[in-house]
Amino acid sequence: MAKVQISNQGIKKALKKISVEEAIAEYIWNGFDAQATNVELSFKTQGPFGQVDTLTITDNGTGIPAEMLKKKFTPFLESEKAGKRREENIGLEGKNGYGRLTFYKFAAKAEWDTRYQEGAKAFGYSISIEALSLDDYTATRPAPAKSAPGTSVTFTKLTEGIHEEYFAHRIKPFLQNEFAWYLEVNKQRGLQLTLQGERIARDPLMADHETFAIEIEKDPTKEEWWHFECTYVQWKSRLNDEYSRFYFLNAEGKFRYKTNTRLNKKGDNFYHSVIIKSPFFDQLAIYEEDEEEDTRPALFSELAPRKVYRILTERLNNFLRKKRKPFLHRSAGTLIQGFEEESVLPAFGNNPWDRLRRTELETVVKGLYEAEPALFSQLNTEQKKTFLGLLNLALDSAERDNLFTLLGSIVELDAQDRATLSSVLKNTRMTHVTQALKLVHHRLTALATIKELVFNHDLRANERDHLQKVMEAHYWILGEQYSLVCAAEAKFETALRNYLRILREGEPAARAGGPSAEPAPSIDHPDKLKEMDIFLVRQLWGARVVNNVVVELKSPTTVKLLTAKQLDQIKRYMNVILSVDAFNAESNATWDFYLIGQDYDDSIANEKKNAEHHGEKDLVFKVANYRIYVKRWSEIFIDVELRLKWLNEKLRFEREKLTPVPRTVQEGVEALV
Repeated sequence: MAKVQISNQGIKKALKKISVEEAIAEYIWNGFDAQATNVELSFKTQGPFGQVDTLTITDNGTGIPAEMLKKKFTPFLESEKAGKRREENIGLEGKNGYGRLTFYKFAAKAEWDTRYQEGAKAFGYSISIEALSLDDYTATRPAPAKSAPGTSVTFTKLTEGIHEEYFAHRIKPFLQNEFAWYLEVNKQRGLQLTLQGERIARDPLMADHETFAIEIEKDPTKEEWWHFECTYVQWKSRLNDEYSRFYFLNAEGKFRYKTNTRLNKKGDNFYHSVIIKSPFFDQLAIYEEDEEEDTRPALFSELAPRKVYRILTERLNNFLRKKRKPFLHRSAGTLIQGFEEESVLPAFGNNPWDRLRRTELETVVKGLYEAEPALFSQLNTEQKKTFLGLLNLALDSAERDNLFTLLGSIVELDAQDRATLSSVLKNTRMTHVTQALKLVHHRLTALATIKELVFNHDLRANERDHLQKVMEAHYWILGEQYSLVCAAEAKFETALRNYLRILREGEPAARAGGPSAEPAPSIDHPDKLKEMDIFLVRQLWGARVVNNVVVELKSPTTVKLLTAKQLDQIKRYMNVILSVDAFNAESNATWDFYLIGQDYDDSIANEKKNAEHHGEKDLVFKVANYRIYVKRWSEIFIDVELRLKWLNEKLRFEREKLTPVPRTVQEGVEALV
């Protein structure tokens, strides 16, 4: 009996964080470390629930020579790869120096049966360790063996709960993620890993696979080229403890070197491997595995191969960027969908202007994600909501020009990322400006039509058949951010139902008189059957305010002057709303009532004078959060026209700033044409 150089409790403490899946994987790595091409896992079950009783892992490697026994089992964590992380090793081997003792996580005993070749003769012996005494092992004397080299380790009395389903749903997926890259890199060697007779395949984990070649000139003075056979794999999910890497093999497929690609830790789930095979890699410097990293020799001793290697890695990284671009484009759509499901996007109305603003924000978010996914990685729900809200505010303000600088200070961007991000912001803005110009032009055209309808009395336009319909279609005249609750012919109970739906769910209001799954709320007021011409609402999420607008329209054809009679009509609307608790459930709600006509008489003028101390134009009545305004059509149109023309000029100026300056007179002429 021999002693492992650390106590039983010390071993278990060191291995405390190792999972059952990781522990089993260590024995497979031991087999591949021993140059095995075939590693098989098999188990036996007992009882009606498929409890696994014994597990055996067999490999056809070189075995454990007797003279290596003490080195393999005695110095815990001090094997030939002592203390080295897997990614730091020159080879692809993966054991951590303690793999033979991890079985205590899932079994009571482990017994090895190993055969090895010594000269022309074969020998074999066995080793056993109990989980209760990991610091002791027993080994038999080597004896002549007839079977081929290899090792078989059998684990008995497995932990309760490790059953057949556990292997199917936990062990198998883990082993696929653990060994997929290794099997792909070594496919020329024909490596196989099987579980209960079923091959553990790497194909199910592949999202994309492509082979291609790269040619690089050896010497500009000679017509000789280095040929590199490349295999690209994109993985569906992150691999266990393995970065996205380049793997360099020589012409015989022997591993020579590996290094990380430039697209690691980008926050985008673009997991990949690239295997490059060429006789070029026989020139790579070989260093001992126990050498310190800072004392290792350079990969190449001469300048020429260093230059070829630099060109090669640059081309490989450019290839990966091209592959990553469509992946990010698809992922960006999924990102927006996820934001919608989490309800972290800023709230927008359903009017054309808000739809345009929302489209711009979504386009910018997608573009930013494609340029730098790390901006959106590892954010919790509140952080996402805050970031998207600030981004939207920046796009709506003069600070959008500083957005590029701000984002560049948040994440580290290389020259190509900065160029991409700058292009995204500029192109997105150009698209938004162009669309906004079209919208403004459409609205100016619509405004001209509405003015003709109001001021051309020969058309004999009335409220019900003409003005109400056109204002319902173009209620943006009263404000860009409003949502339509209801229009003509909607009773107060229908208006209340639509209003509550919008506040509760943000759904578009049903058209007046349309079918609804909800029963109309009951209102007890003598004027409840009155019909408002236009009822609008907007929710200001940042300020937590609900602004409501009720509009009464009067055609100049039928009503020349607004009088106390029309003012009393809109006051009745206000009284109905005041009497209904559901209309006033929001303590932070404001109510604005507009009476709009061609002109008004002295009684209205006197009401305006009485309300002048409030300092608001066109105000005739104010109490608490209720206000009544009387407006002329001409004043409405002038305000809207000035607003649209100012916006049109601003957008045209911004489009000119975004348009590249022609480098030649001819280019300038072509741009104008």
